[in-house]
Amino acid sequence: MQKKRIPLLLFLSCFLSTQIIAQEITDEWSGMYRLEPYGKVSDSIAPKQFYNIQKIVLEHDNSTSLYHLSIPDQWIIKNMANNDDQKVLRAFSFSEKKNDYEEFGWTTLYKKGAIKCVDGGNLFICKTKPKTKISFGNDQFISNSGTFGILLHYGIFELYKSSSSK
Repeated sequence: MQKKRIPLLLFLSCFLSTQIIAQEITDEWSGMYRLEPYGKVSDSIAPKQFYNIQKIVLEHDNSTSLYHLSIPDQWIIKNMANNDDQKVLRAFSFSEKKNDYEEFGWTTLYKKGAIKCVDGGNLFICKTKPKTKISFGNDQFISNSGTFGILLHYGIFELYKSSSSK
């Protein structure tokens, strides 16, 4: 009886491993990032510059009900040097009723698949292709890393994803 269980357990563990890997591959936000103020690349690396973004698994993640599908995906961003420094991020909304990209003039970019953003209240983070020119109000900047953010009363910053978390 036990010999029959071993192949089944082996199959299940392989299946679950591939499911976990598949989830990590499709989640473009999760990973370890180094934060740099825009235009101020630092030679020194301090622990407070490192942040981890992880997807929050919600009950609706495996649901097909219209109510659950209307709830945006969420992530948590944590500072690696201070566990109290964390914030929940939610995906920008884009629908006929609500378009978070419109406020920044990025609706066309979003429709072309050229930008995706998450909102954390007093900050938001966006992904584009590296070296993309972004307009923000009357200003323009180039996102060197392809992942940038704007923090209220602070300004623009860039996030560089660790190569081990890609």
